[in-house]
Amino acid sequence: MSPSGRILYQFPISHFSEKSRWNLDAKGIPYRVHNLVPGLHLLVTKRLTKGVSGTVPILVDEDQVVHDSTDIALYLERAYPATPALIPVTEAERERVLELEEYFDATVGRNVRRWVYAQLFAGNVDIRPLMFGALSPPMRLLGHAMYPLIKRTIQRQYIQTPAKVEASRVKLMEGIERLEREIQGDPSRYLVGSSLSIADITAAALYAPMMAPEGSVYALPPGQAVSQAFAEMRAQLLARPAGQWFVRRYQEDRRRLAHGFTTGTETENG
Repeated sequence: MSPSGRILYQFPISHFSEKSRWNLDAKGIPYRVHNLVPGLHLLVTKRLTKGVSGTVPILVDEDQVVHDSTDIALYLERAYPATPALIPVTEAERERVLELEEYFDATVGRNVRRWVYAQLFAGNVDIRPLMFGALSPPMRLLGHAMYPLIKRTIQRQYIQTPAKVEASRVKLMEGIERLEREIQGDPSRYLVGSSLSIADITAAALYAPMMAPEGSVYALPPGQAVSQAFAEMRAQLLARPAGQWFVRRYQEDRRRLAHGFTTGTETENG
């Protein structure tokens, strides 16, 4: 099928969008991305979902509209069974994959977003290139003009208070410990079985903003200053089996698949 009828509406910086991009790439399914401006995205997401959801990612596959990254992953398994399977067939492994996917989605997604945004702002990191770099020039200018409002909204909705940021750090470390138990301390292992699953994709993609893996949208440019807490956390994780596992998933799985099936990028114009 041509990718013209399959579009992923997203923010490039969104780790939930990265999760859906990775799922599509791992399934070998062609698609296009349609990048949205934070805030203005509501004009599109509310229309596509008939007011049900204001969040990204949203996958439009011909006449199917699927929102939420987990629902997109499950939809792809149902709709495209002939592509590489990302959920095992055996009942025990299938249940384990679905449980781990749900665990990492709930534990990591919101908490990594809060913690990483707090560290980026504390380190005075300019995230505008990540947010707006893939947009068309007119929409990029609009995004830059809206950035002070976007930043205040992020601080109010996601970061909130230092106590919330610390609570998120604790939850993220709980997730790291769970991952290391599941792989039995071996970075070469997948979470379930001997091949990539939606559980691996969820954990790796949602931790990616914290790990900043090379070759990803979150990779740190040479010389990029970050907060001391961010640098120390990343160094600490890279020394652990979990950090080495993230590196391997991006080197051995994500980079092999990345951009293999996308055919272009659209930008939101309204």
